[in-house]
Amino acid sequence: MAGDSESVGTTGGERDVTDLEKKPAERWLDDHFEPVFFQMRYFLLMPVLVAFVGAMTMFAVGGYHTFKAVAALVIQFQVGGAKVTLPIIKALDAFLVGIILVIFSFGVYDFFISTLDPARYASIRPDWFKFDSTGELKNKLIEVVLVILAIKFFEQIVANIDQFTSPEIYLVIPAGAAILAVSLGFFKWATE
Repeated sequence: MAGDSESVGTTGGERDVTDLEKKPAERWLDDHFEPVFFQMRYFLLMPVLVAFVGAMTMFAVGGYHTFKAVAALVIQFQVGGAKVTLPIIKALDAFLVGIILVIFSFGVYDFFISTLDPARYASIRPDWFKFDSTGELKNKLIEVVLVILAIKFFEQIVANIDQFTSPEIYLVIPAGAAILAVSLGFFKWATE
């Protein structure tokens, strides 16, 4: 019954265990529980789809803010100032959040549901979009969040430049981003 055996491991002196050597409870789990449990990975399609719809929504919001900036520039002839700059910053923020959601969506799909074949999609899938582990996915998400925090800080400064009386209020975002960046750098250094 060599065809009925499952390999427990072949290194370190471990041996193959056949179905006959397994206890009845182990055979029942192999036959009934594990196939159903494996199919439950398709429940992860829900966060994948929600993240993808969220990404499209954020891209639409970014497009709206870009349109507002262009309208202020073309229709109202606002060359500089907050009516052009602030919507562009908000658009950039929305686009980056959309990118985070796309990265999350593809990462979860690739890791847990079905592996996207890199050779098949090599021409449209950039290198920064390929992850070997969930740790790499988290690091990429954290890096984009750091950029978003920097943009949020810039947005707060531009939006409230006329009310800039106590600068320490505006240092919360960059201080938090700096702590997050140092922590991420230390984590990468410690794990390499």
